[in-house]
Amino acid sequence: MRRLILHPHNLLLSALLVGAMLAFSSCKKNSSTSTPVVKQVLPDSAAGNNVVYITGSGLSGIRSIVFDKGWVPAPFNPEFNTDHALIFRVPDTAFGGPQHIILKNARGDSVVIPFTVIALPTITSASLPEFTTGTRITFTGNNLDDVTQVVLHGTQDQATIVAQDRKTLVIQMPSTTVSRAKLDITNSSGTITTQQEFISVDNAKQLFTEDFGPGIYNWSWATVGISTDYAVLGTHSLKAVFASGSWQAISLHCDPTIDASQYTYYTFWIKGDPNQDVQVDVRSENGGTTQTITVPANVWTYYKFKTDFISGFPIERLDFQIHGPNGSNSATLYVDDILLVK
Repeated sequence: MRRLILHPHNLLLSALLVGAMLAFSSCKKNSSTSTPVVKQVLPDSAAGNNVVYITGSGLSGIRSIVFDKGWVPAPFNPEFNTDHALIFRVPDTAFGGPQHIILKNARGDSVVIPFTVIALPTITSASLPEFTTGTRITFTGNNLDDVTQVVLHGTQDQATIVAQDRKTLVIQMPSTTVSRAKLDITNSSGTITTQQEFISVDNAKQLFTEDFGPGIYNWSWATVGISTDYAVLGTHSLKAVFASGSWQAISLHCDPTIDASQYTYYTFWIKGDPNQDVQVDVRSENGGTTQTITVPANVWTYYKFKTDFISGFPIERLDFQIHGPNGSNSATLYVDDILLVK
């Protein structure tokens, strides 16, 4: 039988290796269960999806990160963090304003960190592109629950906030002297200016709203009259019935004539025929070019054109002339809020 004889040098090396392994194991265990300590947070304020970097000790054991305003969790991967560093992103659902980030480890130890989430209001859609004094407009978007002020950009004209939650904001539009304006919307994180402009019907040249405007007369060659069937802002619109294949038109006679170059936009709404899409030529009989539009069936559609196509000459007649309509059926359209806007 062979006997294994260990040299004293080998015995010492083995002891050191075992000691090192035990020390490493103890260190790893302690780091994952020790109380977390935060030394630095970079940055101390940020918007959703931005990275937050925390340094300190006992951070490898963190198992949850929560923003305490609304108790919004921040997803993260613990395997990417070390005992001295923790990295994660501000959740895009975090509520704006001053609050705290709460870090908690598996043992239940926690640390609370002051933090400010920047959550500016965002607008994705608006119920109306135009208004009169008192019109209510509903916005959809995000971070709208803490909106405190809505003002027409470049003015002191402030809308009234009627209702709001995280995704929706309802305002009542103020009286104003401007023809059109974007909106400045302010919440706890700051102010944004909408991309969309909103047109004041009160300050536009009204060719038709609840009735024909001053100096505007119905010279149509179709069955056209004022109706209460449907309307956009008020209670009346123009109803036009076009006979099959007639190529008839709504025609607005202007007396005195109009210089469209004094205006920036020509706007109107059309509610399509219940059963068919139709094409309509929008033009002046006195010159310029034609805008041919396809009007979708049975819905209100808003149109906004630069006035270039009807500028450079006195306008006496403005027409909406239908193509056809094809087949044996007539077509019925409603037109509302025909405006020239500065």
